[in-house]
Amino acid sequence: MVPSIDFLPATYHLQRQREQKTLWRRMMVFFFLALAVLGTWQQRQIRRKLETRRDELQARAQGLMQALPAKSKLTQDLKDLETKSQLLTTLELRVPMTRVLSAVTKSLPELVSLNECQAEAGLMETSGPAILAVNPAVISKEKPPPFEADLTELRNVTSRSTTMLTLSGIAPDDLAISAYLVALRDTKLFERVTLAFTGQHRVRDENWRNFQIRLQVKHPETWLDRVTTTNQRVVQTQGGAAR
Repeated sequence: MVPSIDFLPATYHLQRQREQKTLWRRMMVFFFLALAVLGTWQQRQIRRKLETRRDELQARAQGLMQALPAKSKLTQDLKDLETKSQLLTTLELRVPMTRVLSAVTKSLPELVSLNECQAEAGLMETSGPAILAVNPAVISKEKPPPFEADLTELRNVTSRSTTMLTLSGIAPDDLAISAYLVALRDTKLFERVTLAFTGQHRVRDENWRNFQIRLQVKHPETWLDRVTTTNQRVVQTQGGAAR
C-alpha cells in the first residue's frame, strides 16, 4: 500500500481546529440563549394567565358582593327570625289547663282525695321586688314589626300574671300530704307549690287531715329559657365536635 501523504501545511490544520471550536462555542451559546428566551416567554405566559384568572375572580367576587344584601339587612333579618322563633316557642310552651289538671289528679297518693280545685289568674309571686317591663315601642320612635310587638306584649302579660290553683282535700296523715307536695313538684309544671294550711278533720270517728295547697303554674318564659339554654349547649357541642 502507498501511504497517504498530507501535502497541507500544519497552519491549515490549526486554523481548521480553531474554526471548529469557535463553531461549537457559538452553538452552545445559541442553545443557552434559546433556553433562556423560552423560559422567559413561558413565565410571561403563566403570569398572563394568572393575571387573567385574578381579574375573573375579582369580577366574580364583586358580582357576588353586589348580589348579596347589606350586612345591616342580614343582621336585621336574623333578628326578625329569632324574634319570630321566640314568639312561636312562647305560644307553644304555654301549659294547657288540661295538662295541669291531669298532673294534679295523677299526683294524688293513695287515700288522698280532693274536695275542691279553684283556678284563677293572679299576679306573679316573686321573691324579689317586682320589675316592670318596658315596652320598646314606647322608647323607640320607629314602629316595631307586628310579631315583635306581639312578643313584647306577651312577655309583659306573662311576667305580670300567671295561673294560680287552690287545692282543698283530705289525707290520712301529714306524711301523705308531704308525698303529694313532692309529687306536684316533680311534675315540673309549677313555679311554686305551697301548703297554705292543714288541720284535723274527723271522718267516721277517725282523725284525718284536711289541707289546702296553692300552686303557681310556670309561665312560658321559664320554659323558653330552658329551651334556649339547651339549644346553646347543643350548638356548642356540635361546634366542639366539628373542631
